[in-house]
Amino acid sequence: MLKGTKAIRPLKVLIIDDEFLIRWSLTQALTQEGYEVAAEDGRRPVEEVKIERFDFVITDLIMPEWDGWKILEAAQQACPAPRVIVMTAFGKDGTESMAKERGAWAYVEKPFIIDRVKAILKQALNGGTSLFDSP
Repeated sequence: MLKGTKAIRPLKVLIIDDEFLIRWSLTQALTQEGYEVAAEDGRRPVEEVKIERFDFVITDLIMPEWDGWKILEAAQQACPAPRVIVMTAFGKDGTESMAKERGAWAYVEKPFIIDRVKAILKQALNGGTSLFDSP
């Protein structure tokens, strides 16, 4: 082992969405960028967040069995807590500010999420703070 060097590992991302196509397309795009990606359909996401360590959790807000707010809450209780990106196709006035107030790292509206998520993760790699902290 070389002195003064640190092992570099890819960021680990958990994608939680009940729509297969969203999970698949985000997984493909982020894997190609070098991220380690796991995907959940929203049936047991809270257990996944508690069991495994993730750097980021990307979660849909509206799903049949869980909502993204509960996932955000569970992620904040994990140690260390992953940064959470909340995404939705059903954003209403105030949803983005609610995500900020509840401690999300960023907020993205569907359907054009892939480029936006990649930009958010790249900003994090460059030492950026939460998108809500940006001027």
